[in-house]
Amino acid sequence: MKKRAIQVLALAIMFSLTSSVFAQKAVKLGHFNSSELIKRMPESDSAQATLKAYVEDIQKELEGMQKEYQRLVDDYQAKESQLSELLKANKQQEIKDVSNRYQAFQEKSQNDIQTKQTELMQKIFDKIRGVVEQVAKDNHYDYVFESNGILWYSNDSDDITPLIEKKLKLKK
Repeated sequence: MKKRAIQVLALAIMFSLTSSVFAQKAVKLGHFNSSELIKRMPESDSAQATLKAYVEDIQKELEGMQKEYQRLVDDYQAKESQLSELLKANKQQEIKDVSNRYQAFQEKSQNDIQTKQTELMQKIFDKIRGVVEQVAKDNHYDYVFESNGILWYSNDSDDITPLIEKKLKLKK
């Protein structure tokens, strides 16, 4: 009877071990190259054309401001010896104001161009993200990475950030 009980116990242990091994599913990973996708998407051409037109408009405005500045400087230099101190100071201030406006516009335009580019590309990224998510779900991928390692999709998983924060002794 003891022998039979030991055999049943051993069989139960083996069964529980093998069932836990079989219960674990293999993690399915996938990857893709978003740069190649973006290059081939029609939305990318449209975004590039929109951005190019936006940049050209800004460049025209900057060129106009630069011409105005140069005209004022040339006019000032041509008439400088004939101007009173009051008019010289007024013309110098006018040149300085145009220069400051030009610099401010140039700085703001660089930020605006970056914002516009981000806005245009975000639409493309959102479309790719949606398709990646759908492909991952349809094909039972748990994680989908960019070829360079960026995670684009993951099945529900545990966020271990709080555990890492605790181990690093970081305060919230």
